[in-house]
Amino acid sequence: MLAGANVQAQQIPHYSQYMLNPLLLNPAISGTDNYLDVRAGYRNQWVGLEGAPTSYYLSGHMPLGKLDYSSTPTTFRPQSFSKSKSRARWKPQHKSTLQKTRAHHGLGALVQVDQAAGLKRTDAQLIYAYHLPLNSSIKLAAGISGGITQYGLNWEHISFTNPSDPVTSAQDYRRTRPNLGVGLMAYDGQFYAGISLAQVLPAPFSFRSSSAEVPAKQQRHIFAHGGYRFAVGRQFSVLPSVVLKYANPSPLAFDVNAKVFYRDQFWLGGTYRHHDAAVASAGFQLKQRLHLGYAYDFTTSQLSTVSHGSHEIVLGLMLRNTRGVFSPSQYW
Repeated sequence: MLAGANVQAQQIPHYSQYMLNPLLLNPAISGTDNYLDVRAGYRNQWVGLEGAPTSYYLSGHMPLGKLDYSSTPTTFRPQSFSKSKSRARWKPQHKSTLQKTRAHHGLGALVQVDQAAGLKRTDAQLIYAYHLPLNSSIKLAAGISGGITQYGLNWEHISFTNPSDPVTSAQDYRRTRPNLGVGLMAYDGQFYAGISLAQVLPAPFSFRSSSAEVPAKQQRHIFAHGGYRFAVGRQFSVLPSVVLKYANPSPLAFDVNAKVFYRDQFWLGGTYRHHDAAVASAGFQLKQRLHLGYAYDFTTSQLSTVSHGSHEIVLGLMLRNTRGVFSPSQYW
């Protein structure tokens, strides 16, 4: 009286605050900013559920050959609030006469660790992007990420009723596979729209020493994301956005988001994730040098009966930002 079946599910780590680090969704983001952008994030999902997923990452990216400054739309000077009724877009105080809109490059790196019950996944990727101007303000970026993914067992959450199980004496239950991702994105200071494909190479793997009848494999994941930021009055701006996610054979999933910014320094946000959760988030930035964001997921699925939501925190550093520029991706 035994039966077996294949199980298929999401493979890539899930985050609620990808808006604070869109590099998690699309490699074309690399080099968008005017400085070295470093981000660290931690997510504790489904608190109270034994073996629930925990994820954390460290990323960084910077432009190469970028002469033009990109800034967010704002109705005041970031250094001090202007009493003028004009709504001119902010420009750097020390703009060079040599600046012009031209193509530039972006380089980045991303390391992620994701643990769920007895499984552990570690990703390490290098990222390159090329940013081509379409006009004086809009650019089209194409990015590629390449690296490795290591799958292993999380021994802290594994126990065996049979002490002679061969797995108990096998410490090298790890498999390493190549990982490739690509992405496209169009953007300026107010809007962005992009699409990306993660795990392009469906590399199979198995923890068995012999060939498995049904090996696991890296499933392709498709992401589409976009948003538009507009001013509301002199001190507030609003950014509605959406993210679509698809990984065969799972159904299409989507997130609908909205963030409200006050003087480009403080923000509050909300997200509805279809058939999964409602998310409340908040954050601030300090002197165009540091970002901090927090999100709490109110689980709306049946998992709410056994868990207490999810927590996520993101810390960002804007290094070498000598001109204190407000870059678009900080507010997407």
